[in-house]
Formats: sequence, structure tokens, C-alpha cells
Amino acid sequence: MKGKELFCYIKANKSAIIDMKKSVTKHADAVTITMAKKANRATKDYLFENDEQTGTLKRTIVMNTYNWLDSHDDVHQNNLFAKSIKDRGNKIPHLHDHIFQLDARVGMPISWQEKAVPWSDLGVDEPGNTMCLLCESEIMKDLNKQVYKDYLNGRIDQHSVGMQYVKLDMAINDPDYEDEYKVWQSTIDSIGNKSDAIDQGYYFVVYEAKLAEGSCVLLGSNELTPTLGQKFEPLKDTQEKSHSEPPKPLDVKSLVEKYYKV
Repeated sequence: MKGKELFCYIKANKSAIIDMKKSVTKHADAVTITMAKKANRATKDYLFENDEQTGTLKRTIVMNTYNWLDSHDDVHQNNLFAKSIKDRGNKIPHLHDHIFQLDARVGMPISWQEKAVPWSDLGVDEPGNTMCLLCESEIMKDLNKQVYKDYLNGRIDQHSVGMQYVKLDMAINDPDYEDEYKVWQSTIDSIGNKSDAIDQGYYFVVYEAKLAEGSCVLLGSNELTPTLGQKFEPLKDTQEKSHSEPPKPLDVKSLVEKYYKV
């Protein structure tokens, strides 16, 4: 299912799909990746300190990059987590692998903020800035020795957030769908991987979400989630998603579970 057939289906089931997205916690999912080597990120603007004597590291981590089409077909908008940061601040934990329990902590957050970051610092060949969710964290050896070692040696360069949708809408690149086309027109030019969005023809615009935690992971659903101040190998502009194109579903639930992978 693609093109007009897919647009017709998701438009007809828009409310049900959005409701189902809101009902779950979004985490990373697996993606097939094509790596492209880039230059080092400068460290002068980002917290990056090692104190091996005390077993502590300080890092600036991109937990989420906005204005980027991710593997959940979402494009997060600026100030997405503003309310969560205001309400909870440093109580938002830094974990590994979205395991929400005490012994999954790997660092103690110094600050959470949404801040403009140059696309070039994320390895994207685009002018200007986007907004990122940054966590300055004190990573401690006594919390998790292996994760500490991996951060120390620059082996962790993917992160992901645990979040719940609050406010989102659908964007479709087709004037026949007036409301969704307006959303498309108002957001498409700000997307860093715009060519992916155009190829797909639709996405979900996420305006507000609740932030539960940030985790280091093997692969994030948003691949632009590095540890700033070290070498990195982000994806090329075009993503190859791990899910294959589904057959025409019988109901909304099977469509969402199979195709959108929430």
C-alpha cells in the first residue's frame, strides 16, 4: 500500500491511529543503517570532561533531534518537551536501554535543555540550526562499569527517549487532503532529511510529548542522537527502514502494529 491508496487509508483512520500512538510509550526500534563518516565535532561548545581518578565523566548528549523524520514516521517539533523539563528538570533519569529501574541508571543529569544546534555538528550537510534535546550528564563508573567504559572510549553514539505523545497531527503531501496538506506545507521545509519525507509522502508532526527518560541504546529511532565532542558516523540523508511494506490491513490495529511499529 502506498501513494493515494495509503493516504486514503491513513486519512480515513486518522483519529484511531493518533489515539493508538498516544496510548503507548515510544522507544527506539531497529533500523537498517547506511553509515557515512564525518569530521569530528568541536568540543568547545559542549561539556566533555574525563576524570578517571574519581571514575566520573561529563558529557553533552543529544537525546533527541527535532525536525528530522524518524523511523516511527514522526517529525518532532521545537520545544517538544518544554513542559516536562519545566515540571521535572533533573529528575528525568539517564538510563540504558529504556530499562526504567534504579540499577539501570548510568549517569546523573546535570541539566536538560532544548537548544539550537548546527546541523553540521550532527553530521548533516545542511545550513543553519535545528533544535535538540540535550542532556548534560555526569556518568559514573560505580553505576555501570561497562557503560562508563563505553562512554570513555567513545563507543556510545546513539540515544533515545522514552516519551508519550500529547499533541500530534498528520501531514500528507496531497492537496486533496486540505487539513493534512496545510500541516505538510507548514513543516516540510524545516526537515533536515526532507528528501526522505518527500519520498514517503506523509509523516506525523509531534508538537508536545511527555519525557519519561533518556537512554543510551544501540540504535535510536532517531539516528541523530550522538554524544557531542567525539568522532561520529551518522547516517546519510536516506534511511532504510527495517520494516517492509505491509499488505493492506484489515483494521487500524493491525496497520498501526505492523506498519507504524509503535
